[in-house]
Amino acid sequence: MRIAALHVYPVKGCRALNLQESAVGPLGLEHDRRFAFVHPDGLALTQREQPLLATVRPTLEADGLRLDFGGLLELDFTFSDFEQAITVDVWGNRIPGRAVDAGPGAEYLGAPLRLVLLEPAASRSFADARPVLVTTSGMLADLNARLPGPIGMERFRPNVVLEGTLAAWSRLHGAQVELERAKPCGRCEVTTIDQASGARTGDEPLRTLHAAFNGEFGIYCSVARGGRLRTGESLRAA
Repeated sequence: MRIAALHVYPVKGCRALNLQESAVGPLGLEHDRRFAFVHPDGLALTQREQPLLATVRPTLEADGLRLDFGGLLELDFTFSDFEQAITVDVWGNRIPGRAVDAGPGAEYLGAPLRLVLLEPAASRSFADARPVLVTTSGMLADLNARLPGPIGMERFRPNVVLEGTLAAWSRLHGAQVELERAKPCGRCEVTTIDQASGARTGDEPLRTLHAAFNGEFGIYCSVARGGRLRTGESLRAA
């Protein structure tokens, strides 16, 4: 199956970057979920709690990160700003990082927050579960056929989008990268948040996902072999 799109989310819960190609390692696609906003107790902020995260646009710079908060303000953070050691809690997983005061960004998101950079030696990123989430255009077409109105793939925040429909498989083999199927991705209320505006849109598509798809959309994968992935590349299912 051909790769239709590649996405990374440099800051957990924030807007995606669309890529033509990416390095892939044990922590997933390069730059994916390497930053997170956290509460004073270290708990990671997600769109479940603050949908406005969807409107925050990250730009990766050579020496750090720029964040556009919905067009209202822009903040620049350099890697040297992240000095305070902190342990981040992502669904019970304790992940090491380094924090900096989020400043006016915390006001925009309505909570006393810090921005955290993943420690280079961390064994996992700030992703909810496995490092790579794979979806297909066939999955979305099947879901949209059951919804009152169609939605886009951005609601599901995947890393790798494949064209067509993929039958049962355990591994995906590319020219360099091999992904190993881990488990389906159980879905939550984030699917009901418009990713452009941060607005909650009602109970769809979550209601239909639970009624017809066991509440699941997409497949979490681990990285069996690293390398590079490219849009347009074919992955062989096995």
